[in-house]
Amino acid sequence: MKKYLFIIVLAFSFSGFSQGIKYTKNDTIKYIVKNEIPRFFAGTFWTGVEFPLQNKKSIYISGIATYGSNFDSEKELIGYGAEFQYRSYLGKGNFTTNFPIYMAAQLMYRHIDRFERKVSSYNVDPVSSPVYTEGKDAFNVYYAGLLIGCQVFVNQIFTVDLNFGGGLRLSQATDSKSFTKYKNISNLDYSGVVPRVGVVIGIIQH
Repeated sequence: MKKYLFIIVLAFSFSGFSQGIKYTKNDTIKYIVKNEIPRFFAGTFWTGVEFPLQNKKSIYISGIATYGSNFDSEKELIGYGAEFQYRSYLGKGNFTTNFPIYMAAQLMYRHIDRFERKVSSYNVDPVSSPVYTEGKDAFNVYYAGLLIGCQVFVNQIFTVDLNFGGGLRLSQATDSKSFTKYKNISNLDYSGVVPRVGVVIGIIQH
């Protein structure tokens, strides 16, 4: 069933973007390749493509690869995921602008393996030194939310996409049947309401 649903969505999206969409004045855009640059500094490669479906509508599909420590030298994160957005750009009729504002519904899934290095004891002879043990846990993260944003077109070459919003994040350890509780919002395995802010750089394909 999932296979056939994917084929239908893919066919629909390609039929739409083949005609292009006028986001900006006197120009038609086929698709935009995007990267969330700030996430690189937190050890995550987050990149995707926005496909126009029809005038002032689009979908944005991105892949997520986590490969870093997320600023914590004692923890190493490895993971993958995907994000889907359905965007609706504001404006009536044939209204076009170089600064389109949009509303978006967002779905996301991530799987993360976390490796943590801890001090278990100390050797005291002949020289005191720590003894480390390594632990591993894994969890799945599900997210659904809403965004409002503005996509700024620069010289019809690239875009700067600024957005903010919020939604519900649910995290579940792979060895548990329930979602996590009583976690701090800064933890990756936090379950609860979270804000979302994005800065995305895109390259336009005409």
